[in-house]
Amino acid sequence: MSAGPSGLVTAKTLLHNFSRGTFAPIVFDARHEVGGLWPNQTCGTQAKNAGSSGTLDPWMRTNLSRFTVAFSDLSWESVLGDDVPMFPQARQVGRYLSAYSERYIPKEVLRLGHRVVGAVRSAENGTDSRWRISWVKESVHETNSSGNEVFSEDFDFLVVASGYFARPYIPEIPGLAQFTGQLVHSSNLQKGNHSLASPGNWPNRGNVVVIGGSMSGIEAASALALNESSSMFNTVPRSQDRTRQAVYHIYSRPFWSLPTYLPHETSEDAVSFLPLDLAMYDLGRRPPGPIEYALGPIPEDKAAKTNDYFNALLGTEYGQFGLMNGAQNIQKSTLRPPWVAIGNDYAEFVRSGSIESTMGRAASVQPNPDTRLASIKIETVHGQSTTLENISSIVLATGFTPFDSLSFLPADVLSALEYSTEDPFLPLVLDKGGTFRSEMPDIGFVGFYRGPYWGIMEMQSRFLGEAWKGRTDESFKTESQRESLRILRQPDSEIRRGQFPMGDYVGLMESFSADMGITRTTLSNGDSRSGPVVPARYIHGANNGGGSEARCTLNSLQAIANPTHDAAQAAAALAIFRALHGSWRFIRSTAATGVAEASGTAVFHPRYPSDPEYDREYVFEENMEPTIVKSGPIVDRTAQSMFRLSEAGVGSASSRIEIWTVEPEASANSDPVACCLKLRPLCRKQKDGKYLPGEYVVHAESVHLTDANGLSDASASGQKEYTFHFKGVSISSWECVSHGNGFDKGKSPTEDRCAGSRTVYER
Repeated sequence: MSAGPSGLVTAKTLLHNFSRGTFAPIVFDARHEVGGLWPNQTCGTQAKNAGSSGTLDPWMRTNLSRFTVAFSDLSWESVLGDDVPMFPQARQVGRYLSAYSERYIPKEVLRLGHRVVGAVRSAENGTDSRWRISWVKESVHETNSSGNEVFSEDFDFLVVASGYFARPYIPEIPGLAQFTGQLVHSSNLQKGNHSLASPGNWPNRGNVVVIGGSMSGIEAASALALNESSSMFNTVPRSQDRTRQAVYHIYSRPFWSLPTYLPHETSEDAVSFLPLDLAMYDLGRRPPGPIEYALGPIPEDKAAKTNDYFNALLGTEYGQFGLMNGAQNIQKSTLRPPWVAIGNDYAEFVRSGSIESTMGRAASVQPNPDTRLASIKIETVHGQSTTLENISSIVLATGFTPFDSLSFLPADVLSALEYSTEDPFLPLVLDKGGTFRSEMPDIGFVGFYRGPYWGIMEMQSRFLGEAWKGRTDESFKTESQRESLRILRQPDSEIRRGQFPMGDYVGLMESFSADMGITRTTLSNGDSRSGPVVPARYIHGANNGGGSEARCTLNSLQAIANPTHDAAQAAAALAIFRALHGSWRFIRSTAATGVAEASGTAVFHPRYPSDPEYDREYVFEENMEPTIVKSGPIVDRTAQSMFRLSEAGVGSASSRIEIWTVEPEASANSDPVACCLKLRPLCRKQKDGKYLPGEYVVHAESVHLTDANGLSDASASGQKEYTFHFKGVSISSWECVSHGNGFDKGKSPTEDRCAGSRTVYER
């Protein structure tokens, strides 16, 4: 095992979900702390400068919600209190795993700083097979332990929980080895508060290219585009002669870029934004009858239905930029199994031109050793080629290989498991959801496949415990799954292979549940076939001790489905904030008469937050077209303000959008004027008494920020009303109506200077 999520949940399950004394697990890990890749670090300079090789950026957020990134028997509230973010940071996940270990796993079970170097399977004198595990002790200060003494011990069973992401994959691209510019794998791109892509660390004289799609590709490209935008719109005046650094993204196959919150219609007239995993993994999306686990090549009709689902859910307007298909024939690309990548900013960066994307492959790198720049030849999907010039930095978002995680297993065992180094997606052919091999039942695997959800890790460890305590029945024989994996390995199946070969999360959770007789917990509405699949709904074992923890998680889950709950408001705030990114045309008119008085363009420029208390920030610029004022010359006005988002915790009233501005007439020492948006529940849009599919409206009013701890009365003078019109996940238009006298120190630059104005913004 290892002491990452999969190793910890296996040890906990074997210790607590079965009768005392049934199992006596030992966890080996070369690291000296639990958590695996998840860093258990606190805020501060030391933590920000940490980030050793192979460790996730402590400030990186999970791309699935805290309901999925959790185990059934420990609530996030028990670790962080009531102020829990919906998408925890990596350092918070590390704290969660540390708390999980402290609660459930005795210290003598953990052998930290012990690196496994070998495993031998043997049977002597007709006895059952045994595993002899060999290891060396790792020094805290030394990275090379080759000279250390080798120790050995025998065990009845072996669990491989060493993780799938063993080593970054570096593709063989002609000329890449000779490139003398900056070359980095995406796993090492973000370290610290922002990223290595800071102005002091990256050359400004050349362009940047990200090679590779999927999750890490859009994360890397978005991080670089944000860095570029931040350097242009930081807190000090930007250099007028600074050359823009282009960010190129090269991806090899179509994918959908999904934001973290998706609209979810809970009834005929109720709708709210939910974390994407809660919306997509809803049991109500499955057809009636038993829920089957789907494994194997994906038929064209199913691929088309899934693409139709994304198109309807996200909206056709967003799909222009959120579906990356290299401008292929839409009909052809939607017949391929959809790949997805999760990122709030990628599609808008593509829309604005901050990321220039091309579907194809990097054919060669032509470096210039004198300038340390290079050109990269790209072969597109249309059989054409293009060249990217003046490349000073290359980011390889090319994923990982799992082979190092299996290096300690003997050749005969690997052969029996159909080990292949030709397919990093499917290095082994295993039974029962990637858990074990029936003819070699004394070795098990937990979390060893691409995209291991924590609920699957938990189910796999439970299944191994059931098998090893002596239970055997037909559910343990899955020859059909084995054959499906073999088919997926065939070259002619590649085009119909899903992004994650075992990616049917709902089907796999339900399959494990049925085989082990686990009764899924029904949510408050009484319909057992509704609501999302989350680990807390699947309780196993009389002695697991996690029932109250699961109930705490489920209570929180049910609360966020209420459109008036703070969590729903926080989700709507992030959905609005994300969708404002980019350029708008506006027309401003007098509210009373409707007579247009001004027009122009408005742009939301994203940048790093100028205050660490905030999670996201825009510089908002309004450029009014020249107008002739009464008895005066032509006036060309530019106004600027800041829009900030504080995500805080899902139960915190401080999760909000704030608008900060300094009036043009104010002195240099004047404090900025601030207000926040108080959101009303999301509602479906109607026309002629009928709901418009996929269209929603959010109304909000401005509330003055009186001090750091509270808000003024919403009825104060200068109140403003906002309306945001959604089509899917995009804002198609929004408007602001100003009532009364404005702020005490003047009005926001988002409104006209005269009272009673209405401003409409459209793409």
